[in-house]
Amino acid sequence: MILPHAAQPAPPARPTLRVLIRPVLLLVAFVGFAAVLGRLPGLRHMLTAGPALHSGVEGVVIFILAASVFCAFGLPRQAVCFAAGAAYGIGAGCVLATLATVTGCLCGYGWGMWAGRPRMPARLVATMARLDGFVRHEPFASVLTLRLMPVGSALLLNLASGMLGVRVMPFMLATLLGSLPQTVVFVLVGSGIRLQGPWRIGVATVLFALSALVGLWLMRRVRMRRPDMARVSR
Repeated sequence: MILPHAAQPAPPARPTLRVLIRPVLLLVAFVGFAAVLGRLPGLRHMLTAGPALHSGVEGVVIFILAASVFCAFGLPRQAVCFAAGAAYGIGAGCVLATLATVTGCLCGYGWGMWAGRPRMPARLVATMARLDGFVRHEPFASVLTLRLMPVGSALLLNLASGMLGVRVMPFMLATLLGSLPQTVVFVLVGSGIRLQGPWRIGVATVLFALSALVGLWLMRRVRMRRPDMARVSR
């Protein structure tokens, strides 16, 4: 029997490339920013020649603390990765940006565990309810998938994971693996200030595209298995 048009179930939402418009614009903006800064007189010398404000153990500790707080409040961690690449280069920049990302996400996770739904605003509680089934049922896969998606709110995912009782080790590992591709991308772009090289932008663009497509593919598979994820994005 064919159901009337009004009674037919709506097809599951499919992630499309349209969700990548904002992340792509963000990447383009940082690439342009790096190109402009790289041409400022003396800036590259200041970043590569020591001693400087960011160099030494004290400078590294200050950077990690400041960047962790930045990420804990859900501000764009791409800026942290860009700054880490500009100040410390590719290798050290990736390590420091990853450390700050995981630490900041753990702060939001802990806040979610402590606060719980009774202390959350009603609008936030409604959003958490949409995440509930997915995150609670597949904690590692959900955090990994939503980290790979270059859209949405990282702070919201941190709070939801803590609030819904996701174990800390799967949360940390999924955060580390899921955030790593974008970390490398924006550290590469930031490191272009220290040492010019068109290959950096090319590699960053390819990595960004790959991580975004993998995230979209994973999200589509998850939505096919769990229709309750049709309106959830990171």
